[in-house]
Amino acid sequence: MMRLALVSALFVSAMAIGAYAGPKIGGEMPDKPVDNLIMIYNTDPALQCYRTAVEGVALRDGLDHCNTAVIDPLMNYRAETFVNRGIIRYDMGDRKGALNDFDIALDYNPSLGDAYLNQALVLVAEKRPQDAMAAISKGIALGATNLQVAYYSRGEIEDDAGHFAQAYRDYRQALMIKPDYAPAQRQLERFKVVPRSTQTQ
Repeated sequence: MMRLALVSALFVSAMAIGAYAGPKIGGEMPDKPVDNLIMIYNTDPALQCYRTAVEGVALRDGLDHCNTAVIDPLMNYRAETFVNRGIIRYDMGDRKGALNDFDIALDYNPSLGDAYLNQALVLVAEKRPQDAMAAISKGIALGATNLQVAYYSRGEIEDDAGHFAQAYRDYRQALMIKPDYAPAQRQLERFKVVPRSTQTQ
């Protein structure tokens, strides 16, 4: 099964007073805003977190930006930033941390389909296909941004389980959503469709 990149949460940059100048609280960066914390920036940490999730480079620096963003009491895109931090953690090999961040994102915004989809992709990597299928179904129901990835991932799970007809339908659905989606194109090349009338001959 090929490893798919996780899907970054859509991010609309908010106005920010440009790097975090304050000390770490208690030695660890908390996941929630701290009372009486003043944030002073020369860059937008939530935007830098998003860019790292999309580009997949300078992961450690990106994680630091995410950690700064999630404790900012004025940051508006908290759920999306946790999704992006989860992507970075996954890319760094921290699957447990990634799943935790997607759970936190869903606590903030239970209708964020992309969080469910990313959760599903990590669960596939964790060899938890039933949990992944449940997360994919929620992501599809909520209209995740990249539905072609949702259908493709569900197709892979079905393919691995030997449910080839369902897998074929989901790969085709992924291609209908995004006709140039190469992973689905490659998978469909493996299938040979036999007319029903010839199957019993």
